[in-house]
Amino acid sequence: MKSKYFCPILTSFNDDSTINYDDMHSLYDHVLEGGIDGILVGGSAGEFYALNYNEAEQLISDAVQYINHRGIVIAGTGRMNRLETINLSNFALEQGADAVIIVGPYYSACSQEDVFNYFDDILGHISGNVYLYNYQDRTGYDISVNTVLRLLEKHKNLIGIKDTHPVSRHSQKYINEILPLYPNFAVYTGYDTNCVPVVISGGAGCIGALSNVYPKLCHDLVVALNEGNFNQIVEIQRKIDTYALFYEAYTPFNPLMKWALSEMGCSIKENCRVPISKLTDSVKSDLDMVAKRLWRK
Repeated sequence: MKSKYFCPILTSFNDDSTINYDDMHSLYDHVLEGGIDGILVGGSAGEFYALNYNEAEQLISDAVQYINHRGIVIAGTGRMNRLETINLSNFALEQGADAVIIVGPYYSACSQEDVFNYFDDILGHISGNVYLYNYQDRTGYDISVNTVLRLLEKHKNLIGIKDTHPVSRHSQKYINEILPLYPNFAVYTGYDTNCVPVVISGGAGCIGALSNVYPKLCHDLVVALNEGNFNQIVEIQRKIDTYALFYEAYTPFNPLMKWALSEMGCSIKENCRVPISKLTDSVKSDLDMVAKRLWRK
């Protein structure tokens, strides 16, 4: 299996907080022309939690139609409401999305049995390919290897997982314990800096937000990994290690990436949906050295 790099795309919002679809089309083109294998629309980077159901439907439908098979489309369909998750997932698949990715309910302190029961239920009601989204820092719980194995025993439409965990060993445990039994199960890291160790261990690649800003670099990394070009892997990894400052210089990273793309000439509004604030001039001034290091070169 060749490794892939998917972009969890940012969402461009107008001053009145509506989605700017012209900007979205430009973003899709920017990422795909950089060589990225596909786009995750409606993910964390895209502020999915701030979209109402109708907006999520429209964003997914527009992405599928505009991308038009130029790359893989994965739709983020995890909602706090069970029925909305099922309905949005089936809608996305009917529209032509290649797969959906589902983050479990957050806020509740779920046990592993709760996690299994939730995904067991919704997987049985979704007619198409599904990725799990494991993001313990945001949901409050981990999806254990055993829970994934139990789900795989029952659901053939479960095809992979995005593991947004800072320690690559966590993703490697999925690889080491699941792939011997289910060799086609795809394990993607959600951390750009973990792409190399995860792929070398047998993972499928990365779904990382740096590809919004540096799509060609991220594409070049998986090409180097697939070709076993060690020198190029080292060179690109060191650049990605530097660019990971995007995640550390300002939290959350969404407005910083939007500012960077805007200054780099991409068509994107710098607005975010509440509770995330647009960067003020004062904050930008404080981040001037960061900007010079990351994109003003």
